[in-house]
Amino acid sequence: MLSKYSSPNVPVRSWFGPGSAGTWRRARRAALLAFAVLPAACSDLGPGDGELTDFPESETAEAAKALALPFPIDPRKSLLVTDVDIVSEFKLEDVLQQLIDQSGAPGLTPTTLFHRLLDTNRTDATGVFSDVEHCDEVLGNRDDIYPPFNPDTISVAVPFEQQVPTGSRNGWPMFCPRDIGSDTARDPFSDPTASHAFMATTLANRFDLAPPQGNDCGEYRIVFARRSGASSPLVRSFIIFEARLPNPNPSLGRQACRPVVEFWQNQSDPAKSPATRASELKDFYFNGLPGFEPVIHIDHYGNAAGPERGQIRTNDFTFFANGQAALNTTWSLREFKLRHGTSSAPSLSIVPSFVNDNPAAKLFAPTTSTDPRITAFQGSTFPGTVERLAATDDINRFAYRTPLPVEMNAGESVASRFHNNYLNAFGDGGSLKTTIAGRLNSMGSDLTPEQIVARAQTLSCAGCHQPMGSDGEVTSTFDVGVPGTFFPRTLSFTHTSEKTEPIDGTTRQRFIISDALINHFLPFRQQVMEEFLLNNPVLGFEKPGAWTSTSVLLSQHTGRVKEGIASLELRPMLRASSITSASFSTAGLTPVGNTIKLDVFLPKAVLGQNLNGSIEARLSIPSAGINDLSVGSVSLTSLTRGAFTTAAFPSLPASAVDALNAAPSDVQLQFVFDMTIGSRPYYLDNVRFEN
Repeated sequence: MLSKYSSPNVPVRSWFGPGSAGTWRRARRAALLAFAVLPAACSDLGPGDGELTDFPESETAEAAKALALPFPIDPRKSLLVTDVDIVSEFKLEDVLQQLIDQSGAPGLTPTTLFHRLLDTNRTDATGVFSDVEHCDEVLGNRDDIYPPFNPDTISVAVPFEQQVPTGSRNGWPMFCPRDIGSDTARDPFSDPTASHAFMATTLANRFDLAPPQGNDCGEYRIVFARRSGASSPLVRSFIIFEARLPNPNPSLGRQACRPVVEFWQNQSDPAKSPATRASELKDFYFNGLPGFEPVIHIDHYGNAAGPERGQIRTNDFTFFANGQAALNTTWSLREFKLRHGTSSAPSLSIVPSFVNDNPAAKLFAPTTSTDPRITAFQGSTFPGTVERLAATDDINRFAYRTPLPVEMNAGESVASRFHNNYLNAFGDGGSLKTTIAGRLNSMGSDLTPEQIVARAQTLSCAGCHQPMGSDGEVTSTFDVGVPGTFFPRTLSFTHTSEKTEPIDGTTRQRFIISDALINHFLPFRQQVMEEFLLNNPVLGFEKPGAWTSTSVLLSQHTGRVKEGIASLELRPMLRASSITSASFSTAGLTPVGNTIKLDVFLPKAVLGQNLNGSIEARLSIPSAGINDLSVGSVSLTSLTRGAFTTAAFPSLPASAVDALNAAPSDVQLQFVFDMTIGSRPYYLDNVRFEN
């Protein structure tokens, strides 16, 4: 925990961007000055004392973070690696061969496994392998397409593959066949430079996807792109291996994942050469860290049932035929699971699946349908997600409360002007709009139903890659209700590219990535890494069960968050109530400050509700003879409602500060509340000791 200087809203920036060297020097000076004045009480410092007023708080906090790390985290080394000389060490053939070797499937080759994957884009009539699940294995119901399919309006203005929607997946239509299926007649490995060969473009660290309870250690991805995409905008195809890395010791929660996070952090070591980084990354993916399975493993791509088990995805935009219809083809995103047999009956298959948490567009359309999927979605499923979708102003934290019921997930996500366009399907909203508005009103949110549906759209595969307005037009002003910003655009539907750029003016090259990654997604992922490495999980409310109460219903929340990936949601059962932390050590937090601070989110008041109340902080260190020491009380009327604000408890005596600085391991905090009991919860985050 950055106990002295941490700011709850530190803007995380790359230390390698333009002008960052000067910022770093100024911030480092500020942090060193802050260290120098630690013995003085804050009340003794005025303007000019210690020169701290010369520097923004955020720069001081950034410097404190960087001083606590051995070197700054470089997002292009520790979060998203696209250096050509590094990713070129990763071969699609090697990935498939490792999976085959692990399965023990006799006679199976990487070429055959690759062909079987692409054969899923063919029909039963044209497929190469009779036992592959082709895209028309189950015929689609045209009544489930939204907007409704009207054969009288077919023209070149309709994407070609949508003129014959013959297939389905998971009970929802998918367009079949896709031209990429013709690659089953091509050898992808005989000539690595051929246009139909695939090359690695990206290695992605998605530790930010590790759940608070630490069921796994996040996702680690490899993106392979068809080489043709570097020169032809009409022949682009990607295969993405998205492995979920198991937690070897789930009882320790996310803390058991620390070796993985430290591995990625160490990729930013400026002393490491590209060759060293390439070797270490390849070892991580193919062999694993001590105590961890390799990333590339047959059980990490969805072999087990249930969410968050990993997957293989494809992102395809290929059209080999000539003619105007080629200009109207569309991107198709599909999801696959790896399935394998046993040691006594070995086998390996890449099986088509639905796209997870991508509800079919028709579910949003006003309708009188009695389809049980639609009535359940509009009656309870989607209304049940409104609170979670509305609970943040950070696009990185948009999420559903729980995984959507399987039967509501579309068979594919396509980027055409209207198909799978939730806002277009939503239209005037009908009864669903009324229900959403009621949920928003009950939680005191100023968001509109349309903004909630837009947030859901960004969680779909196509919506994240290319947000479209209700009119079907790609827009740079996609409104998701985040003050001061719109949902970011990408590289014409991709976040990574087959084209390259120089690295920092050198002769080395790296594959280009989207501005959305650079300016929005990577800074958040960097922040998650830094806060995990530096912060105390008890004080950050990151550890499930670390806080207990007999009078408050407690749960973790990943939407309303000030620091890390979770806050603590409180629903008081009694007006006078309290919560108590597990014992923790201040080792690594010293020297501590003389004020305890806590970020508090108070719900907006319901009409006629009494707003008075208070929060008191108490400290116990039994080994130092300190028990239930009150360190101050804060009136709720002094705190802003509907946003996180800081409650400061300034009555921490010098004797308690000295005891905390001795790094005891039996420190315990308690917060005692006098709070109004209502339907709207309270949230706590980011306890710290500051001067």
